[in-house]
Amino acid sequence: MKMAVLAGAAVVAVAAAAMVAALLSSPDALRDVAVLEIGGGEGRVELVPVDAGAAGPESLAFDPAGGGPYAGVSDGRVLRWVPGERRWEEHSASCAPELLDSCRGSQDPGREHECGRPLGLKFNPDTGELYVADAYHGLRMVAPGPGGGKASRPVAPEWWQGARAFSFANGVEVDPGTGAVYFTETSTRFQRREFLRIVVSGDTTGRLLRYDPRGGGGVEVLADGLAFPNGLAMSSDGTHLLLAETTTGRILRYWLRPTAPKAPALLEEVARLPWFPDNIRMSPRGGFWVGLHARRGKLAQYCISYPWLRRLVLALPPRHVQRASSLLSRLGRQVIALRLSEEDGRVVEMASVHGDLRRVFRSVSEVAERNGSIWIGSVMSPFLGVYKLQ
Repeated sequence: MKMAVLAGAAVVAVAAAAMVAALLSSPDALRDVAVLEIGGGEGRVELVPVDAGAAGPESLAFDPAGGGPYAGVSDGRVLRWVPGERRWEEHSASCAPELLDSCRGSQDPGREHECGRPLGLKFNPDTGELYVADAYHGLRMVAPGPGGGKASRPVAPEWWQGARAFSFANGVEVDPGTGAVYFTETSTRFQRREFLRIVVSGDTTGRLLRYDPRGGGGVEVLADGLAFPNGLAMSSDGTHLLLAETTTGRILRYWLRPTAPKAPALLEEVARLPWFPDNIRMSPRGGFWVGLHARRGKLAQYCISYPWLRRLVLALPPRHVQRASSLLSRLGRQVIALRLSEEDGRVVEMASVHGDLRRVFRSVSEVAERNGSIWIGSVMSPFLGVYKLQ
């Protein structure tokens, strides 16, 4: 059995390597685009280690008073950065109180169902409530309080629809006008620790959901049949949501007011990228930033087209699939994020790293621009990155 696994891993690695040449060509859409070179020897990148041995600050949020950033990490906690004191403090946790001590500092994916894995974070600007999309525990709300918001409660928990458990809650957004909460469920078949299988299998069971705290607390399915729906962001005028569909590399627009003149369809494609897009954050300079997990190669497409290859890859341990796929992101310029036009999805700026920072930022989940700085989050790294634009 071990030899079969090794042989399978070798086949995948060879197939991935054979695709490299075709995948490294720069798409026409990126020619003549402004490039934000991060780390060109200017010493403007600061790495902020995560507290207590945890890792993976995947998504970032700032509270209504401008405090933070807040970040969810691998042990189920949400942490708040206190810049004046150069330290993290615990804000809340997804796990039961009796598990907090044993979970603290965990990076074990096998414990995520116990400890929780907070991904998307978003504050309601009026109430100060923090909404957390936990991959295993569903959508949670953390009320503000003098203790930092230690208590949290599920608002769309694992049992929100009969007995069916949440598989993979991911991105979250709050409508500042209505208080409605939008969030994604990446798959109804696979859990977060199996995220590579979602891509390889071509799974399309993802959904866009809405929770209305003022409408009885129910959860409504807005769109289904999605291929790895991930990050969410609301447009600057509040007319639509921007949604990253990771497997296909698409950025989609979901119209909240489908009768608007610009809304020919409820769900439409804004852009298609040659990377795996992750989270989306609006930029104060216009448009929106898309964090890029990795270059989107042909391996997933071939697995969808050829059942024998799909069966082989799905039989491998996930770490072998990830290692083979990572071959594609180790060559050439490493692009970590794109800033796209909100109107037509055109790429207006590209953020890239080079040198030693290529190893530091192997995979980027989110780029958030705030007060002249770029904050860089990653589901894999044990730190946040901060880059000063000026």
